[in-house]
Amino acid sequence: MGCCQVLCRIFLVLVNIIFLLLGIALFALGLFVRFGSSILNGYLDTVKKSLQESASATGAGTVDLSTLDITGLLFGVALGLIFFGLFLTIIAFLGCCGGCCKFKVLLILYVIICGVLLVAQIVVIGILYGSPKTFHDPAKKALKEQIQSDFQGIAGTDIVSMAWNVVMQFAKCCGVDGYEDFNSAVKWNRTYSTYRIDTPLACCKELPSSASTVTCAVLPPSGTASDANSYLDTGCYDKLWEQTLGNSKIVIGVLVGIGVFQILLLLTALLLYIDARKVEPEANF
Repeated sequence: MGCCQVLCRIFLVLVNIIFLLLGIALFALGLFVRFGSSILNGYLDTVKKSLQESASATGAGTVDLSTLDITGLLFGVALGLIFFGLFLTIIAFLGCCGGCCKFKVLLILYVIICGVLLVAQIVVIGILYGSPKTFHDPAKKALKEQIQSDFQGIAGTDIVSMAWNVVMQFAKCCGVDGYEDFNSAVKWNRTYSTYRIDTPLACCKELPSSASTVTCAVLPPSGTASDANSYLDTGCYDKLWEQTLGNSKIVIGVLVGIGVFQILLLLTALLLYIDARKVEPEANF
């Protein structure tokens, strides 16, 4: 039994040291995403330059995208990383100290927090993959409403227009579900020379270099917009989702593995807590 206790303590401490380092790393990454604009914005310089040149060449006007700060767009992501990193660090600290010194209060806090976290993960994953529309539909609706009220096209200097133009070029997609999301955009000027465009110019695979080449954003018969020269039918939401969390078999497999590992940690901490109560008088708890 003594050997088993030692192994449990070593396992709990070592694993939580890893999580402690991971929590610190996520916290640091969050700070980098929030304040590392000079580095992050460099990755989008090529896309921003192409958009500016296309806007000027097609007669849309001079567009200054230098004010587009990627850290502003990723503010929510940065906060998420910072808070999650802190949360993970605190939990790992409880596990390390509880397992190393067999502090009953810390062990029981660790067990309770891990248990609540595990249940919450199961609920969120169940909703996300069991009933995806519960999550996706409100998110898509909010994004489409934002496009309809704020999008101004390739010449737009507001954060919504600049962000969508950069995302569509960078991710090679168009709108939330496709070009039709822009049909009701009230601030979008569709007139270029003698053409009335049907898709944003940023949906073209090659940004137009003059007013006469905007036909990639004009549907037939007046234009040439098709899957060959435009991303008009490729929605950004589904594409980015599939590239991140959309591969359910792999993601769920990984999450199940993590869940089993969490249960093992929880049981290990619970065994150490029970053993600590046997060793010390219950009144000392």
